[in-house]
Amino acid sequence: MAKLGRLRVRLVLWTITLEAILLLTFAVTLLLFLKNQQDSQIEDALRLSGAQLRSVVETQNDTYVVPDDVIAQLNRREISVWILDGQGEVRFRTGEARNFDLPDDLPAQGVFRDVTLGGEEHVRLYIVPLAEADIVLAYSVDDSRVFLQQVAVGFAIAIPIMLLLSAGGGLFLANRALAPVTQITETARRINAEDLSRRIQMNLPDDEIGELAQTFNAMLDRLDRAFQRERQLTTDASHELRTPLGVLKMQLSLARSRPRETVELMTMMQAMEGDVDRMTRLVEQLLTLARVEQPGLMNFALCDIGGLLHDLGSQYQAVADEKAIQFTIFAEGDLTLPCDADKIRQAIANLMDNAIKYTSANGKIRLEAVQQSECIKITIADTGVGIAPEHLPHLFERFYRADSARTSTTGGFGLGLPITKAIVNAHGGQIEVHSELNVGTTISIILPISIPLFPTGLNSD
Repeated sequence: MAKLGRLRVRLVLWTITLEAILLLTFAVTLLLFLKNQQDSQIEDALRLSGAQLRSVVETQNDTYVVPDDVIAQLNRREISVWILDGQGEVRFRTGEARNFDLPDDLPAQGVFRDVTLGGEEHVRLYIVPLAEADIVLAYSVDDSRVFLQQVAVGFAIAIPIMLLLSAGGGLFLANRALAPVTQITETARRINAEDLSRRIQMNLPDDEIGELAQTFNAMLDRLDRAFQRERQLTTDASHELRTPLGVLKMQLSLARSRPRETVELMTMMQAMEGDVDRMTRLVEQLLTLARVEQPGLMNFALCDIGGLLHDLGSQYQAVADEKAIQFTIFAEGDLTLPCDADKIRQAIANLMDNAIKYTSANGKIRLEAVQQSECIKITIADTGVGIAPEHLPHLFERFYRADSARTSTTGGFGLGLPITKAIVNAHGGQIEVHSELNVGTTISIILPISIPLFPTGLNSD
């Protein structure tokens, strides 16, 4: 909670800081814009008045005469005028020029300059040349400066108030926005390996927080399934090992119970060796499954699937001939893709073992590989006994046997197909199964031609 509180404060501070920068930038920009506009209006008025005076000023007996209507216009514009003769003597005044002497620091012709008249009024000067004389025009800038000062004071008052209101509103919104995160955190704290059933039950909108909650729930689902699989693995492995270990202990007890003949002891040791072999196979399969399901352990390299199928098919040809099974292989074209060749061989071999085992004499098995768009499809089709529909959803579960009569002593441990699926998943592929009782089974492995971005063997069912 304290960390979330600090996060709220940081969010508000970041927001206020950014808003303050934006408001100050806006205030400075607006003040500069207003100042430039006012300067432009003042200078345009001075230029216009200067041009007007040049066209109407007349000289009579060393005096300069300006029509009354022009003087009235200058007064309305609040423009003061001094007219100087060739010796620099003032010969004409109008407006505020009657009350103030001409400043000494006059600007050059066509140049604007701000000066102070009588130490109290700020004006902008502009000089227009006249025949053997100069016209000096002045426009007061006090009103302009007062307006800009008022705007600046308004910003100085309004900006802090806006920032304070924004801070309060930002803190309120941050609390509202982060409230679901607080609940997510509390839920996460109550979750442990013994109880992964808790979920975030919140009516959240479809936004980032809602997506976070959904992602968190999905992660919990995956973790829950993974823990359940590991618990099931431990339970099933213990169950599978308990029987051969019990038999092995019983045989050892019998062997030690009384003296026996060498032949009888050899028979009992042979039976015990068989039990040890079955336990060894079980442990090896469990280790294989664990390695395949560990992300990042695949050795990807370019592999010719066609060559792999022909090489693997040659190993099963003799077994097929022995059972009078018609075995065909079809693999043509460029069937190259990046994969772990040893693992793919193992996956196909597991499927071929089942096809050979459950296809009777005079049956057919077809092993083929074809390219489909951005993937390669490897299919093992047989005319065996088939699989009942109720078994299909559980076909790739660990230690699941579709034939309840089969045990680890008469067949496999039910790990071959889970290993196959884990290998395919680790390559970013998928498995499709179609089967019909007394007709046959078709299993297809579909592998992408490109390497999966994050190869993983974790089951996603």
